[in-house]
Amino acid sequence: MSEETDGDVFILATQGGITLVGNIAGKALGFLFVAIATRLVTPTEYGVFTLALSLVTFVQGFAGLNIYRSVDYFIPQFLSNSEYGKAKQALYDVFLIGTATSVVGALAVYLTRNQIGSVFNESLLLVVLVPFVFLIPLQTLNRTLLACFNSIKNMKFRVLVKNIINPLIRIVAAVALVASGAGVLGLVGGYLLGLVVAVLFGGLFLIKEADWLRSSSAEQVSTRSLVSYSLPLVLAGVIYALVGQIDYFAIGFFLNTSDVGQYRVAFLLAANLLIVLSAITPVFKPIVAENRTDSDLLESRYQLTTRWVTMLTLPLALTLILAPELYLSLLFTEAYTEASAAVVALSIGYLLNSSFGPEGMILEGLGHTRLTLLNTFILVSTNGVLDILLVPRLGILGAGIATGAALTIAGFAGVIEIYYLRRIVPVSMDLFRVWIAALGPLGIGWYLVHHTQGLIVLILLPILVIVVYLIGLRTVGGFSKEDAELAKRIDEQLGYSIATKMIGY
Repeated sequence: MSEETDGDVFILATQGGITLVGNIAGKALGFLFVAIATRLVTPTEYGVFTLALSLVTFVQGFAGLNIYRSVDYFIPQFLSNSEYGKAKQALYDVFLIGTATSVVGALAVYLTRNQIGSVFNESLLLVVLVPFVFLIPLQTLNRTLLACFNSIKNMKFRVLVKNIINPLIRIVAAVALVASGAGVLGLVGGYLLGLVVAVLFGGLFLIKEADWLRSSSAEQVSTRSLVSYSLPLVLAGVIYALVGQIDYFAIGFFLNTSDVGQYRVAFLLAANLLIVLSAITPVFKPIVAENRTDSDLLESRYQLTTRWVTMLTLPLALTLILAPELYLSLLFTEAYTEASAAVVALSIGYLLNSSFGPEGMILEGLGHTRLTLLNTFILVSTNGVLDILLVPRLGILGAGIATGAALTIAGFAGVIEIYYLRRIVPVSMDLFRVWIAALGPLGIGWYLVHHTQGLIVLILLPILVIVVYLIGLRTVGGFSKEDAELAKRIDEQLGYSIATKMIGY
């Protein structure tokens, strides 16, 4: 690998790895907050909290214009061209526009809170919405800061702000406030305080890390370009907010509320398969924006990233697909094992969607946000139509098939668009070898599940899947030179030859 190539690959691996660890920690703390919150307040109060959070989050999605998503498109380009003054002004403009429009959105929610409360016929909602409107500008500031860390490709600070500081402060503050007698407002206060502290620390980290903010003078940039880039993403965000919700609406209409609960846990479990893809995307988009004119380099990065995402997602997906009922009963009790078939359908859909790689970040990094909007519309409309057709016939399995199929179709649409625009594809022979290697753990895992029961399967299945999968990858030549170089660097950091021996390259 050339020095430039090696640098890009190493950035993808290290910063994506940092984000992956952060995502795992963030999910664990998120589950902890829910577990604590549901024990601190009554189910009705927690329901009001959840409803208010959903409302203000939905409003924030378009009140902030999603302009923060222009940060990791424009700023990497300015920085790569040493146009530090333009990068500084672009960041200022994003903060100013996003904050101003978010404050307008917050005022709109505050002024219409009586009407909102009457729609849901819940008086407590009026009380909770008053402090919760501050989440709208705070979340806009927080997301802009996270996008800044994406732009400078320093995920350490992103992880600290998003996955550690915010949820930890939220938990501690919520417990303290509820214990002091604040009730459901204690949960709101904890949520807001977590964001406030995260924004403060995020700002300090950014000023410390981005020396160009301190040393350069602002230069004029096109505000119109910032807004025109982000506007399609506003509509895409609003439409995407319906994903998952459509399933719940269809299940609630055609079936009953207990089925909604069953599907909710299936959705939560299967959605964890996106954890690898979501770890790569924050650092991948800036790399695309910096190299948007070099199609050969983009294809190389796209294929490498797609292979990594697929390689790391496959063992997780195989484990869930082979024994969904075991993990449902472990995490959510035996009462939720009826959702097993839905977990399988959703897992297949998320796996196929992940196997297309970060196609959405390719489109956004190239500036084609209108295609992102189109693909989001395809996703939601396909999901809705299939829900209507399948839920009455197949129950929650039909909803799982609908979402899985919609994710696959929308992802494939992105792949086709990228090929049409740049003749770039995510498929390579190395990716084909990864899928071949998955056949071994699939077969052996199936045999274990159908010939062994109970705790033994729970413990042995993930271990067996990973071990056989590694053997399969080594057998078919599934590891590449890039993998070997990264393994070597990992071993140098550890002081032991572990990673290199694992891949056997």
